[in-house]
Amino acid sequence: MAKENERKEAKERKRKQDGGLLINPLSNTTACARARRLPCTCGYAEAGDAAAEIVANCFPHGAKDVRLWAWYCRHFDRRLIVDRAYFYASCQRQGEVRDGVTAFQAWLRKEFGAKGGAR
Repeated sequence: MAKENERKEAKERKRKQDGGLLINPLSNTTACARARRLPCTCGYAEAGDAAAEIVANCFPHGAKDVRLWAWYCRHFDRRLIVDRAYFYASCQRQGEVRDGVTAFQAWLRKEFGAKGGAR
C-alpha cells in the first residue's frame, strides 16, 4: 500500500514537472482553434468582388495577392480596405510612395495584424 502511494505521488510530481501536459492533452486544442477564428463581416462573393476591384482599379500587377486581400476584406471592414488601396494607388501615381502594393500590404499588417493574431 505504501509503495502504491509513493508511485502515485511520484507520478503526480512528474506530471507537474511536465507542465501539466499529460493531464488532459485534448482539452486545449479545440478551444485554441476556436479562439483564433475571426468573425466574418461579409460573404465570399462580396470579399472577392472587393479584392477584384482592388486589382482592377488600383494594382493591376498585384493579381497574385488577390486571395490575401479577399481574406482581409472578408474578415475586416472591406470598404475601408478598398478605400485605403485607392489611397496608396494615388500616392504611387503622385510619386509619394515607390511601390503602392508594398505600402498597402504594410498598412494591412499594421492595422489588422494584432487583431488577426499575427503578432
